[in-house]
Amino acid sequence: MIFKELDPFDSQNADALAIHRAQEQMAYYLRRAFGSSLEVDALSGLRLSSGGITAQIDHLVLHAYGMVIVDCQSVLGGLQVRPDGQWLSWRNSRMVAMPSPIERVFAQAAALKQFLDKKAKQASFFNRLEIAVLVAVPDKGTIEWPSSGGLSVVCNADQVPLRVKKHTEECAIRSAGPGVLTWEQRSRVADFLNAVHKPQTNTKVGA
Repeated sequence: MIFKELDPFDSQNADALAIHRAQEQMAYYLRRAFGSSLEVDALSGLRLSSGGITAQIDHLVLHAYGMVIVDCQSVLGGLQVRPDGQWLSWRNSRMVAMPSPIERVFAQAAALKQFLDKKAKQASFFNRLEIAVLVAVPDKGTIEWPSSGGLSVVCNADQVPLRVKKHTEECAIRSAGPGVLTWEQRSRVADFLNAVHKPQTNTKVGA
């Protein structure tokens, strides 16, 4: 089920527009895959802030065993990841350095965990939930990985629903029992996150 769609968007900044389009595409994929699901729920465009802790999350997926944060990348050309972990993207016909989206999405997960620990009445409950991450690059985007190989947390946007389903199946096998979150509990978590969401008109800028 979809518990939150993206907020209204009115920026004319080119980079912000590109990012919003990538977020819209992912919201569409999540809606198509999980719109009528009773096992997987999604919230898009979350901004949570409390006491100096801010978690700005493109898409959050809830399932019986935990959560998955999906970070959207807007680059339309090729990407290259060097052996030292540096990311490069094509911009104006040349390769330029860009912040690591993997570091960004793990920082989002850490911020979400801190936020829940601070705001939730039962922080110990959320400590039982796994927060997994995925970085989504545009469907037509290509990634040149180093010889050591690629990373499973990075995929094309249209593959995210399949990755989420595979992840939940793996969680079910590992747990060998029912998940921590029932549908009713996921609904309460989603309502809580919606209630504390703080919209903003300016979106993140960058690759």
